[in-house]
Amino acid sequence: MSIDSYDLDKLRYLLRQLSKENERLKEILRKADIPFESQNVFEEKNFEVNYDEDQPGRIIEKAIDRELARQFYKMFWGRTDVFARRSKKGAYYPQCDNRFTDFCPINTGEKKFCETECPHRKWKALESWIIIRHLKAEKEDGSDVIGTYPLLPDGTCRFIVFDFDNHEQGAEKKDFANTDDAFKDEVNALRKICKDSEVPHLVERSRSGNGNR
Repeated sequence: MSIDSYDLDKLRYLLRQLSKENERLKEILRKADIPFESQNVFEEKNFEVNYDEDQPGRIIEKAIDRELARQFYKMFWGRTDVFARRSKKGAYYPQCDNRFTDFCPINTGEKKFCETECPHRKWKALESWIIIRHLKAEKEDGSDVIGTYPLLPDGTCRFIVFDFDNHEQGAEKKDFANTDDAFKDEVNALRKICKDSEVPHLVERSRSGNGNR
C-alpha cells in the first residue's frame, strides 16, 4: 500500500478505520491485563516528516511558450478555425470578430443562430498565443480559459471525451457532480480498457472535484 497514491478523502477514511482498529486492539489488551503505551498523536506539536529529497530535482521549470502550447494542443486537437471562450459566469461562447458590434444580432435584438443564420459571422481562429494565455490562466474570473470543438468540419474527430459527472434528471437542482465515489471505479474500468487496447488516454479531475473526464 502506498500512502502517496491516496487522495485526501481516502486518507480520512483510512484514518477512521485505523482508529477503530486501534481501539479494538487496545480493548483486547485491557481485557488481557497487558500494559501498553498510549499517546494522542494529535497533541504532538512537532512531527518528523520524511521528505522526498529527490522531488525538487524532478520538477521541470519550463516557460509556457509556443512549443509547449503546441505539445498541449496535440492532445486536444480540434478545429482551429473557431474556438470557445469561458465567460465570467462560466458559460462558453464561440468567438466571433463581429460579436457585440452594431450589426451583431445580439445587439439588434434579433434571434439568430450564429452557426447557421447570422450573415455577419466571422469566427476567430485559434492561435498559439490564445492557448498560451489559457495555460497561464492569469485571470481570476477564468475568462482566459478556452474550449475546443473536437468535431471537425468533415465529421471526424481526433479525440473523445467521457464525462463521469452525474447528469441524471433533476441533478441540476442540487449538484451536477457525483455524491459518492462510485464514478472512480467506472473511470478505472475505462482506463484499463484504453490501456489494454493501447489507446492513449488522460484522466482529468473536474472543476468541482467530484467527477472525472
